[in-house]
Amino acid sequence: MNAEDKKTFYLVSPFHQNPSGRSHHFWMLDEGQKWNGVARGIWRPKHSDDLVTGSALALHLTELDWTRTPFHDNRLKTGWVSRDGRFYGCPEKYHDTLAFCVLGVKVADLETLGWVRVQDSNRFVCEQRLSAEQKNYLTQNGFRVPEGF
Repeated sequence: MNAEDKKTFYLVSPFHQNPSGRSHHFWMLDEGQKWNGVARGIWRPKHSDDLVTGSALALHLTELDWTRTPFHDNRLKTGWVSRDGRFYGCPEKYHDTLAFCVLGVKVADLETLGWVRVQDSNRFVCEQRLSAEQKNYLTQNGFRVPEGF
């Protein structure tokens, strides 16, 4: 890929979402009469009251600032923990979206690499033995980590 392959992504708060008090923005591609919501592949008709608050020229979704959307928020309790103990927060049902859009990795690859999927404040899943950094993150955040896990 080269610079000519870059696309312009728009940070949009769709009018239909919450006309009286919009709070969520989504990265979208301009497809003429419709917006293409790139995180979930949802196409939405454009509305004259859609609020476009930014844009970015990027080759890949991972180059976008996902903290400006509801899909990546480290204040949340659910998300992924890397082998080095770094947490990537996402809403409860958006682990796959975060993996693809923010990290640029398939969920199966994260699981194979031993990342921890934090389901909620009580449950986590990992396909490998936890690293010391992952154990540290989990115990510091109130999880009970069984011996030998």
